[in-house]
Amino acid sequence: MLIDFVLNISITISGIYLFHRLQYLEDRRTIDSDIFQALLMTTLSVLLLMVPIEIQGMGFSLYFIPLLILVKYSVPYLMIVSVGAVFLFHHLIFNFDWQPYLVFLILYVLIMLVLPFLDFQKLKELTAAVILFTALYGLLIHLFIQPLTLFQVAVFISASTIVMFFAMMMYEDINKILGLLKRYEEEEYKDFLTQLGNVKALDNSTEEMLGTSRTISLLLIDIDNFSLINEQHSHASGDALIRQMAHLLNNYVPNGGMLFRSSGEEFSMIMPDLSFDKTVRLAEAVRNSVERAHFHISDRETVHLTVSIGIAYQTVSSDTKGILFKEADDMLHAAKKYGQNRVMFNPI
Repeated sequence: MLIDFVLNISITISGIYLFHRLQYLEDRRTIDSDIFQALLMTTLSVLLLMVPIEIQGMGFSLYFIPLLILVKYSVPYLMIVSVGAVFLFHHLIFNFDWQPYLVFLILYVLIMLVLPFLDFQKLKELTAAVILFTALYGLLIHLFIQPLTLFQVAVFISASTIVMFFAMMMYEDINKILGLLKRYEEEEYKDFLTQLGNVKALDNSTEEMLGTSRTISLLLIDIDNFSLINEQHSHASGDALIRQMAHLLNNYVPNGGMLFRSSGEEFSMIMPDLSFDKTVRLAEAVRNSVERAHFHISDRETVHLTVSIGIAYQTVSSDTKGILFKEADDMLHAAKKYGQNRVMFNPI
């Protein structure tokens, strides 16, 4: 009995880890999908069917534990598919009696019916639900299929609860680790404050556009006198202004274009196949909009900001990328030099 119990825990924990490990290597987006969760839990259920726990001469399978976990992580139609698939193995492949599975199915359908009213967000709540489910499962088997001793029921409930506890602990830990890895990978190419792409993302996107576009337009947008804002108010206020500026600029990004935060108070807007005339008009529209906008430092206090914009417009060639960024940077410096709150492009 003890060996069977240890095998159930080992299969559950190692299965959860192995599935996530393989999927993380293959396609990390599928880890969060309902199909992935259903496939994982169905596989674990089938594996647990192979190692029932012998309690006083009677085998108790904990196949239902992964299916209960599925209640938290998947959708009803996939839960039904998983239950059906497990039944095929339970009755047709392993030749187990179908009556205990029918009892399980009735209880499982009841859970699905009350699913919208259940809260399985915490480990202790899910563990309590498993204890209740297992107790009802054992009681119905005792009443309608085969009499059970009190010891058998107690061991059955204890074993299922412990396996569920370790399975959910492993599951939650892996999800937290994957979440941290996902955040780390995103932050390599994302600005944390504005959630825009950073300078690395700008560089990658530029490379991609160069391979698919005839022309590239680049706007370097710099907030004028932003250091004074930080000195007069606070860095927290400055961060709030940066976020508001990002939101405003994002409204002006044309189809196919992208917005990035290049540095502290500088943003970059890159657009493929936009005519030079439309690029200049877009830059002027951005400048005018910023000049007219009210930016909130607090609930009661607002400030006015202006931006200087340098434009670069290049036909795609082998050396476009270097020329593009240099031209935009030169034009931005020219805009600052000639008084700020203006758009500059070449020729000046």
